[in-house]
Parts: sequence; structure tokens; C-alpha cells
Amino acid sequence: MRENCYGMSLVSFLGKYFLPGELHASGDFNAVRQLPNRGGSHVPGRPQVEEVAVIARWLVRLRWIAICGFLVLALGYSLLPQTVLPVPALYGLCLVLILYNLTFSLTFRTRALSAARHELFFIRLQVLFDWVALFLFIHFTGGIFSPIVFFVILHIIINSMIFPPTHCYWYTTFSLAGLGLLFLIENVLKIFPVTNPWFGKGALELEPAPLFIAFVLFSLVLYAATFLATSVMSRFRQREHLVRSLSGNLKKALTRMETLYDVTTMMVTSYDVRKVLDRLVHESVRIMEAQGATLRLVQQNTDELATAATCGLSEAYLAKGPVTMEDGLIPRNPDDVIIVDNVEQDPRLRYPQEALREGIRSMISIPLVSKGATKGNLRLYAREPHHFTRDELPFLRVLAGGTAVIIDNVQAWKALEESNRRIVSFAYQIGHDLKSPVSAVQSLLTAMREGYAGSIPPRQQDILARCINKQEQLLKLIRDLLNLAEGKTSAEGQKRVAVFIDAAAAEAVKLFEAVSTQKGVAVVSLPPKRPIPFEEIPGDLQRLFSNLLDNAIRYTPPGGKVEIETGCDDRQITITLKDNGIGIEPEYREKIFEEFFRTPRAKKCLAEGTGLGLAIVMGIVNRYHGSIHLESEPGKGSAFLITFPKRNHKL
Repeated sequence: MRENCYGMSLVSFLGKYFLPGELHASGDFNAVRQLPNRGGSHVPGRPQVEEVAVIARWLVRLRWIAICGFLVLALGYSLLPQTVLPVPALYGLCLVLILYNLTFSLTFRTRALSAARHELFFIRLQVLFDWVALFLFIHFTGGIFSPIVFFVILHIIINSMIFPPTHCYWYTTFSLAGLGLLFLIENVLKIFPVTNPWFGKGALELEPAPLFIAFVLFSLVLYAATFLATSVMSRFRQREHLVRSLSGNLKKALTRMETLYDVTTMMVTSYDVRKVLDRLVHESVRIMEAQGATLRLVQQNTDELATAATCGLSEAYLAKGPVTMEDGLIPRNPDDVIIVDNVEQDPRLRYPQEALREGIRSMISIPLVSKGATKGNLRLYAREPHHFTRDELPFLRVLAGGTAVIIDNVQAWKALEESNRRIVSFAYQIGHDLKSPVSAVQSLLTAMREGYAGSIPPRQQDILARCINKQEQLLKLIRDLLNLAEGKTSAEGQKRVAVFIDAAAAEAVKLFEAVSTQKGVAVVSLPPKRPIPFEEIPGDLQRLFSNLLDNAIRYTPPGGKVEIETGCDDRQITITLKDNGIGIEPEYREKIFEEFFRTPRAKKCLAEGTGLGLAIVMGIVNRYHGSIHLESEPGKGSAFLITFPKRNHKL
């Protein structure tokens, strides 16, 4: 089993090191056929440079195999008795191969990537050296009648894996011409005569006719090998091109899906319509590889469209003139899309000269449709004619439809916010108006109980005490409603003052000192290591700490303890309040922050209560973009952890 693993590892290593398929791990060596080799203005990009460099290194690795084969051949000849071949010449040729292959190997390891044309030069230089070396081996092993001649076919196959078909046929023709020239030098002119060991010791008698037929047949074999190799590689390149095209389409589709996901996430998490529309416009330009884009919205009670977001266009072009629903580039039908392939030739443009000065040559216009109504228009611009195609329409329709939905949602949210603001304002005004008369009635009833209006019989005294108690509950409810309404109003635009949050907590503890002492509950404030500045709307921290402490003291039995602690780190400000009171059941931990909600345990412990204290706390926490976390166990107490982001405050 271990031997099999070693064998598989060796085969895997050899395959990775020598086989041409490994080139695809770093690049496509067949892309060389797309590189220009003479003239032209195209400059290949870095991916093509890397592909060509991979081929050059692959040839170096492949040549080591050939060198090993030639060394074995030379060694075999040297071991044969009475050999007539020039074995020292074979060894010398192998040494030359080793030296120039080592030179190429070191060159590719030490030099940085240059232009693709330079890398292609090194490939052709290697091929030229290999042809010269191959012809020399043919000469020293018996001339054109040497079996080494058949390695020409292998060389042609290797060329077909690198170069385009036309080049391969030229290489085949040059090979045949080289073999003919070699035969002429060796056997006709006898400039470099050879002794052929393959036909015995006698002199070789050459007949013209059979020799010509053999040459023609060998030529047909070479051209057939070239045809088969280039045909196979052409099919392979077509498949590869298809795979690349599919891969590109998949990447494009993935990018678009990611964009739609990001936009959808932004739509759910943000109601800043300008931020969302700016992101949509920028993503449209990036994905469509356009010059710029504009997003315009239809104005109420008019047919004009106002620019809501833009990208990549100059102020001069944006201010060229009004855009109305009667514009030739505004689709009349919600399902239509208008494509301008060439600005210079399309009569529908209202401002063609301005577009030409901007460098715009093509456009696409998509309506923003929601609930059957056109909300606006998304228009993209490109510097090249015929930049936009019908293939892009599904994505652009989805993007435009999502934009229209975002606009509807934002408008509905703003309307809801405005309605809520009015309700809160109304409740605040009503509570404020009720507070004064209720306070006055309470003062009068208290004066009557004290005897300022004459003596009151004991029975009426009891009724009067009940009235005062209910009046106090009503007044507390009004105060809580006012605090709740105050916490729900937006903090934007309101003046803030700088305070120390630890000082506000200590002051709140002092205010509840009498109440806590009367009930027998110890209230402790743990100061931080250093003061913690905080910017608040006046009164917010007082309401926050008052409601937290009031809630904790009310539901902590005599002998219990309430502990409040403030702190901060590099990211946030924290407020922690702990008590050992009645606790909160798990099923009620989310509901306790709702208005007027009280748990059954709380009602049993204390009949009186408005259920607004923690709702007020939650409103204030949300007002400052904070968060509140509750940990509680029935019968053992509760712990509230409030955090505020530190960036909102000058620390």
C-alpha cells in the first residue's frame, strides 16, 4: 500500500512538472495564438504575459527530458563495439544542450516579467535552438536516414500546442527544407559526409526515384501530423474559449447577484434614500462598464424629472436643460427600454451636441416602474457606440424595479414617521395640558385633607385619601406619558449639552436615597476610573436613570441591593444596573419594554404601576443609537446592560 502511494506521488510530481496540462494552473498557453507578433497597436495585458512566461518555463522543463534521452543514446553508442558514430560529438552536443537550457532556466527565475512580445521572443528563440540541436543530432547519428528523424514529428506536435495552425504549417515546411538541405550537404555536395551505421558497413547506394518517393511520403506524414495536431488543438482551444466565456458570464452573473444582494440589504437596513440611490447609480456604472449614469425622479403635479443621483458626468452636462416625460429618451410604456446605439445618428436626443461634448456616444434608458406607475428613469452613458445590448436588459430591469420599490418604501416610511411624529406630538400636548389641572386638583385635595377648608369627618377623610392616591397615580401616568413621548421624538436638530454620565448616575442615586432608605433597599453607585463625558439632550439621562432605579427599587424586597455602574472602552459607553429583586420570567424578557406591559409577578408584588418605565428607557436608548440587554432569573434578580457607541460623544 505504501509503495503504491509512493508511485502515485512520483507520477503526480512528474505530471505536474512536465505535462503541458499543468500550464492551465497558471495560465493558458494556447492564448499565444492571440498575441500579435508584428506591428499593430495592441499591447497585451499582464495575464497574457504570464501565460507566455508559463510556456517558456514549460519548454525548459520538457527539454530536460530530451537531454536525458540523448545522454542515454550517446551512452548506448559508446558501449557498442566498433561504433562508427562520433560519440564525443554527441556528448559535446548534450553538454551544449545542458548549458543553454540551464541558461534559460536561470534567466526565467531571476528576471521579472516583461512585455508579452519579449516573452514570445524567448519562446521562439528556444524553438530555434531546439531545431538546430535536433538537426545536429540527426547529422551525428547517421544523417537523414537516422531514426532520430522521426523526432521531427514530435517537435511539430509540440509546436502545434503552442503556436497557431498557420505558424505550425510554416514550421513543417521549414523542417522539410532543412532536411533536404541536410541531405544535399551530406550526400550530394559531401561537405559534411557521414557514415550510416544503420545499413551495414558498405557504402549506401542512393537511387533518385525511391529517395524522392520516400521524401514525399515523409512530407505527407509530417503534414498529416501537423493537420491532426492542429485540428485537435483547435477543437481544444474552441472548448477552452467556450469555458472561458461561460466562466466570464458566471462571474458577471455573480457580480450582479452580489450587487442586488447588497442593494437589497441596504434597502432593508437603511432609509436614507439619497445614500441608497447613489449606491445604485455607482454599481450600475461599474457593472455595465459605462462612463456615467443618472437617476431622475418624477416630480409631483408636474411632468418634469429631477436628478436624484448621478455618477461620472460633469456639472455642465447635468445642467444642460430640463428633462420631462415628453423627452424622446423617456420610455412611454413601463415595459419599454430605449437604447441609443449612436448619439450622432439618433434623432430622439433632445441635447445631442451637449452629449457629444461630454464624450457620450451611446445610451440606455430604463423606466423605474412600481405598481404600474413610472416613478422615474435610470439612464446610463458610454463613450463607445453600440456599448449596450439587449442581453443586459434583464439585470437592468431588476435593478430599476428594485430602485422603484426602494423609493416607494422610503416614501411610505417617511409618511409613517410623519404620522407617528404627529401622534406623539398630539399625545405630548394632551399630557402637557392635563398635567396642570391634575396637579391643581391634587393640591386642592391635599389642602382639604390638611384642614385648610375646615374639619372633615373621619369617613370623608378616608374617601379623600383614596382620591388623593388615585390622583397621584394619574399624575404619575401623565408624567410617564410625557417622558415616553419625549423619548420617541427625533434627536436630530435638538441642542445637546455636555455632561458626565457617571455624575448623572450619582445624582440619580441621591434623588432616590430617601425612597430606598424608607423601603430598606441599599442603592450603590460604582464610579469609573475617570469621568465619562456624554452629549445629551437636556433631561434624557435623568429620565433614563430615574426609571431604571425606580423600577429596580420598587421590585426589590427589603434588605435587597441595587447596584449601578458606568464605564467605557475604546468603542462604547456602558451602563450596568443589577438588583436582587423578583426577577423576570424568560417568556416576558422581550415584552417588558413594551408600553403598559407588566409581568404577572410584578402585578402580584405591586398592584400600582403604569408599565411605562422600561418603555421610556428603551426610547431613550434608541434615541442615541444604543442597545439594551437583559439577564434575569426569577427570584434572584435582574441585570440591565446598556451600551452607547462612543463615536457620538467627545471623549
